[in-house]
Amino acid sequence: MSSSRRLRTFALAALASTSLATIAFPVAHATPAGDNVVISEVYGGGGNNGAPLTNDFIELFNPTDEDIDLAGWSVEYFAASGNTGGSTSLTGTIPAGGYFLIQQSAGNNKDLAALPTPDATGSLSMAGANGSVELTDDASSTVDLVGYGTASRVETAGAPGLSNSTSASRAEDGADTDDNSADFTAGDPTPTNSAGETVSGDGDGDEDGNGNTDPEEPETPVNPDEAIDIAEIQGTDAATPLNGQTVTTQGEVTAVYSDGGLNGFVIQTPGTGVDVPSASDASHGIFVYMGNRAADEYPTIGEVLTVRGQAGEHFDSTQLSNVTFEVAEGEFEPVVPLSIDKLPAGDVEREPYEYMLVLPGAHTVTNNYALNTFGEVGLAAGDEAFRQPTDFMAPGAEAVAKAEEYKELLVTLDDARTANYMQSDKHTPLPYITSDNGENIKSLRTTDQVEFQNPVIVKKDFNLWRFLPTTPVTGNTASADLPITWEDSRADELGAMDNIAGDYTISAFNVLNYFTSLGQDEDGCGAYTDINGNPVATNYCTVRGTYSESALADQQEKIVAAINGLNADVIALSEIEDTFAVTGDITRRDEALLTLVDALNADGGNWKAVESPAADEIPGNPDVIRVAFIYNPDRVKPVGASRIFEDERFTGTAREPLAQEFKPVDEDVTETFVAVANHFKSKGSIANDDADMGDGQGNNANLRVSQAEAVLEHLAQQTDWEDKATFVMGDLNTYTREHALDRFRDAGYSVPQEEYNASTSYQFDGMLGSLDHVLANEHVDLQDAQVWNINSDESIAFEYSRRL
Repeated sequence: MSSSRRLRTFALAALASTSLATIAFPVAHATPAGDNVVISEVYGGGGNNGAPLTNDFIELFNPTDEDIDLAGWSVEYFAASGNTGGSTSLTGTIPAGGYFLIQQSAGNNKDLAALPTPDATGSLSMAGANGSVELTDDASSTVDLVGYGTASRVETAGAPGLSNSTSASRAEDGADTDDNSADFTAGDPTPTNSAGETVSGDGDGDEDGNGNTDPEEPETPVNPDEAIDIAEIQGTDAATPLNGQTVTTQGEVTAVYSDGGLNGFVIQTPGTGVDVPSASDASHGIFVYMGNRAADEYPTIGEVLTVRGQAGEHFDSTQLSNVTFEVAEGEFEPVVPLSIDKLPAGDVEREPYEYMLVLPGAHTVTNNYALNTFGEVGLAAGDEAFRQPTDFMAPGAEAVAKAEEYKELLVTLDDARTANYMQSDKHTPLPYITSDNGENIKSLRTTDQVEFQNPVIVKKDFNLWRFLPTTPVTGNTASADLPITWEDSRADELGAMDNIAGDYTISAFNVLNYFTSLGQDEDGCGAYTDINGNPVATNYCTVRGTYSESALADQQEKIVAAINGLNADVIALSEIEDTFAVTGDITRRDEALLTLVDALNADGGNWKAVESPAADEIPGNPDVIRVAFIYNPDRVKPVGASRIFEDERFTGTAREPLAQEFKPVDEDVTETFVAVANHFKSKGSIANDDADMGDGQGNNANLRVSQAEAVLEHLAQQTDWEDKATFVMGDLNTYTREHALDRFRDAGYSVPQEEYNASTSYQFDGMLGSLDHVLANEHVDLQDAQVWNINSDESIAFEYSRRL
């Protein structure tokens, strides 16, 4: 054997990011003294049924005595689940003691009062009942956050839930206590612009959506004493043609929701369910709203009733309200659950299925983010989850169209309950991942295949088409009574890294805000609490991780098990605390990193940390999170000191990359290799006016390109590393076919995860993709690449800061 030989082959592995890997709750500052702009009013019911105004809007107020330039500022809307609904960039000035009106999207009803002349215009579609709005300044810092209803993004607690006829308004003095529930009240919308012009929504609209949105009454009113078919009430359009009229109909009870908040039941025309409807047909099912009636006043499934009530619309679906009913006399053909492989795509094609009883074919879980809050699971028909378009095609119109296509195809499996398990209903076991009185815990992961063992009801609300179980389900529901059944795939992922090829394994892992500085030690730091009310995660603090020692132990246990199971030789870490940034003491920069290494080794690992470079080479204004390296000293060792790529393209927008040269400890191997750990700017808040270009890449796409160029330029400056095997790795916040990765491709780097058809590492907005990468230059002798999906496919209910 020769006394020296070439560097051995490599395998690449990435621990999949959790579903929150790039989502950090913003830090806003209370302004009880009125020293900054605040969000003063939000309204999301514009143009909907029962609305007094045509458009949604966001109103800002300047409580100071100076005009404030809003250039570079923006407002971003988030759905109740926390998923972004887009942002609006602002320009102009908000006057001292004055308002600034931002008009958003209009609903279908145009015959309503218009807003005053807006100071800015966007196209955000805000939900009428629940949601959040975040205001950020020209440095992308959060200035204010308002969450209303059951929103997951709030300051302390949410403002009241709203309706199509109500907005959430702050007190006139603009006081901000960082508690949305205390600072906001629900009432008539009163949008006001910077000129002081205003209109008042008088609330004449019916907030249940039963007001007539058609200015013309039906030509021939129906006789309320004569029974008509449900299909005649439903009609063939999105809204009932009999809106506001009292009608009588007959139907078999197919679902009952006497508890859980839906407060009603579903009936369907007897004998229907055999024929698959076309887009021109009317539905044979309808919802009967019971209001606050007691559970013992509800009918039972299977009964055929004669129902009399007022026809109307509520959250995109037809219903009967103010009802009376009795058991119908006679013999009736039973309703048959309609067997379908899937719902057709699009609102028009799905309308004939509204409130129909169906038995769907096999589906794949493509989203479980809201399972932890609202008991919702996003499904894709067939055997594949939806894929982020820019993960497999170039950004542009085609990618945007593909994302829209997915939205048309998505269907949400619901729990038929309205409570938020993270807020008002913490003590009820979660559906679909617990059952049988909460005793049976079974993971439901994205990419899991589900089969429908019981029929479900089709419903639309909040712009989502849903499958509802015929009675509400929770974690107390027996497994056999759930609508779906599936095989728990979690065990299939264990040991996935044992058989990866290659002599040396290089990996990247996002530790999701691992901080040893605790929230309980920071003055004024709030906390998110667990099911028992114990503080677990920090809420709007300098430190971004755990609040208490016990929560840190829980988080650390999960991270340690993951890293020690990865079986890698070098791992790049992202989102680990920079204790220098937190404390101001540069000698403590590696404190959290070394604590993690000690925990890894105490659990049987064999790791060392790559030390920070000399103090005079460390940037002076760092973020509170950083990137780092750990390595197995029995396999490799560092060559020289680590190097931080300090560059203005990272300052204030991302974390500076960290580079290190390594050499195998095998003395027969003389060649070395280089690894660069990265954490690029996210797709969330806007930096440097780099807003979403509408091509599918989200915010900051150009900035991520410039950061890729910065990494390549700094590598080129390291002349002693020329022609070495080099890896660029970490949370690049860039899907596989986006422009930032193209910069590395142009420089000769490959994307091994793509070449070896490895699984995706991240889920967002119902689609799967990879934001985490290990890229290899042409000098790497690559043998394999895998993603270990022990995090991103899971529900965040299994995260330390959540419920389980």
